[in-house]
Amino acid sequence: PVPAEFLSAKASPLAKSPILWMGLGQIRDLRRNSARQIIASRSERHFDSLEDLLERVPLQIREVTHLIQCGALDGLGPDRATLLAEAEDIRRAGSTRQMAFAFNDEPDIPSETFAERLDWERYILGRPVSVHPLDLVEPQIVDAVPLRDLAGTHGPVTVTGVRLPGWTGGPGYFLGDQKTFVVARPDESLESPQAWIPLKIRGRWLSDEWGTQWLKVETIEPI
Repeated sequence: PVPAEFLSAKASPLAKSPILWMGLGQIRDLRRNSARQIIASRSERHFDSLEDLLERVPLQIREVTHLIQCGALDGLGPDRATLLAEAEDIRRAGSTRQMAFAFNDEPDIPSETFAERLDWERYILGRPVSVHPLDLVEPQIVDAVPLRDLAGTHGPVTVTGVRLPGWTGGPGYFLGDQKTFVVARPDESLESPQAWIPLKIRGRWLSDEWGTQWLKVETIEPI
């Protein structure tokens, strides 16, 4: 998935796998006028660097930070941590025009971690897009059954997944892993978990005479 509208020609060609495009309007604290100016300027020609973007579009520091952290500017630098450092250098200089040269002996900046990306995207976009919460689970649950294989199970099963936002149209909630999702219906004594938190769930795969299928949740454990 792509976190936001890519703003650089360096981001193409896009991967052949299915892509979810998220508009600039999804980015927290990005003003509508800023989004319009970005789109208008990009329609004239692609941005080729962060400096180029900031020379052509007047953005507040929070807007720049959030554009970087959610991945909208991934094509403009090697990683988000480097772009954040560059944005801070520009802020301290006062403008891009005062950034006359860069020092070659500047220390290397460590890339952002998957956990940082996850936190940034959840806060700015409301959902993770480049990292799945289960990617951070260590160690993996060796006896877990993939959600796509639940239909062939009998008796108690263990699965891992995250609650997804949205209403199922009935009782329960959507439980997803990195491949698919199912409807999970917890026991009445259990509270529904928060969205996007990695979970280890013990339960049973059930169906009724109308063909409705669901995972009956018996225990929930945050991983």
